[in-house]
Amino acid sequence: MKIADILRHMESIAPLGLALSWDNVGLLIGQPDWDAEKALVTLDVTPQAVEEAINTGCRLVISHHPLIFKPIKSISNPLYIKLVQHGIAVICLHTNLDVAARSVNHLLAEKLGLKLIEPLSTETGSTSHSIAVYCPPEATERIKQAAWQAGAGRYGDYSNCATESEVTGYFSPGSSSQPYCDGADGCREHALHFVCDSLFLAQVLSAIRSVHPYETPLISHHPLQSVNPAYGLGLVGSFGDCISIGDIAEIVKAKLSCPQLKLWLAGYDSNHKITRIAVCGGSGASVLGIAERKAELFISGDISYHSFLDSRIPIIDAGHFYTEYPALSYIEEQLISLGISCSVLDRSAHEYSRDMQYI
Repeated sequence: MKIADILRHMESIAPLGLALSWDNVGLLIGQPDWDAEKALVTLDVTPQAVEEAINTGCRLVISHHPLIFKPIKSISNPLYIKLVQHGIAVICLHTNLDVAARSVNHLLAEKLGLKLIEPLSTETGSTSHSIAVYCPPEATERIKQAAWQAGAGRYGDYSNCATESEVTGYFSPGSSSQPYCDGADGCREHALHFVCDSLFLAQVLSAIRSVHPYETPLISHHPLQSVNPAYGLGLVGSFGDCISIGDIAEIVKAKLSCPQLKLWLAGYDSNHKITRIAVCGGSGASVLGIAERKAELFISGDISYHSFLDSRIPIIDAGHFYTEYPALSYIEEQLISLGISCSVLDRSAHEYSRDMQYI
């Protein structure tokens, strides 16, 4: 299978346009027309991961963390050179997978056994747009279908959303124009309105124009202050019943196979029982303030010393690696569904998992 086809499928579950502005996602090494029938999934593209890919004949590595974050001035990194020499492509799905409709945080919550309540943060790299288009009544259905198929009308857990109303359009045609109807006394038209995420905007506008009967279709669009609740960073969930902080810590440690975690009680006793729990895989310090408003406890990783001290709610820091590792199985499932032979780099083969000692 071509790398382009694999990337297209991965974009369907984690669109690149959802990535935050500072991130670097997508195909970072390789060509879209390269073939790959076998892939390795890893959290990071480490020397161990590259050796594993070479030894097992993988022509594709898919990682969560980007191999390349900053612009490079020369290709001298031995890791980059080895990947190119062996014809191994690298696709990275980072913050686009963190905020997707089924995200790293959904997979973390499922691993822990949490029942979802609501999103934590609405932060994504995408913005919502409003699209308005005017057309003759007989063209409304095909325009709606074209717009929906291209990505418009998706909001939260709903699809094929639109509003439709009757209007009267007026115009004065130019000498070389070929109007669809006589506008002297006004034309009966339908006004269609859609919501659309910015990552689909260009293709939706193109789809509308391709089926619109007017010589010069009137289409307007503008960004909205509102956000699409289908996407966001972090989640709020519950175990169903009130459960003590200490018991939650034991659940996290066992479910994530985490050898050691940090527990900040924020002045509470470990027997204090809570219901609402916020989760954010990886480094969640940026949403800690939101977690304080929406939940009674926060599960994440990479929380700093002062963030612990300042937090008004208890925190379980299970580490960056352990809170994101569950997402790798989901990527593996997606590749297998394409007929790609796939494996996940074992925990023990990750450098930091191997070299970090807990004493």
